[in-house]
Amino acid sequence: MSLPTQDDLPTQADVRAMQSALRAQGATADAMAVVRAHIAAVRCRDPVLMAADYAEAARITRGQTVVVPRDYFPRALERMGQSVLVVNSLTQVASLDEASGTLVVMQWALSGGPADGTRGTDTFTVVADRITHQQVDLHTADF
Repeated sequence: MSLPTQDDLPTQADVRAMQSALRAQGATADAMAVVRAHIAAVRCRDPVLMAADYAEAARITRGQTVVVPRDYFPRALERMGQSVLVVNSLTQVASLDEASGTLVVMQWALSGGPADGTRGTDTFTVVADRITHQQVDLHTADF
């Protein structure tokens, strides 16, 4: 598996365009597209754009810790250093009722930098055009 080059990584403008298109779709937005936009925001390393994919009341659960996305992402990027998110699989696993949303599961690894080799599974709950919850399950030691 080769690491993406800087030229392969999305720009802030790319991510904003993806997010804008999803906001325009609102309740009809595709859950997989919402998570893909979030992955693009992570890969462009912008914590504000990363948090923009989440509903205002959204939370991220990581072990016993529950965090607010806008508070979590700046610290996570700092700890990751130059590590790059590599998505090994992305699967829509369940469509719940409209209010409960859709579950999307991502198998991931971090490559390079201080978090190299960290792996995990994230389960996103997506309602309309936003992530309402993210469950992070690490398969390795935390980074």
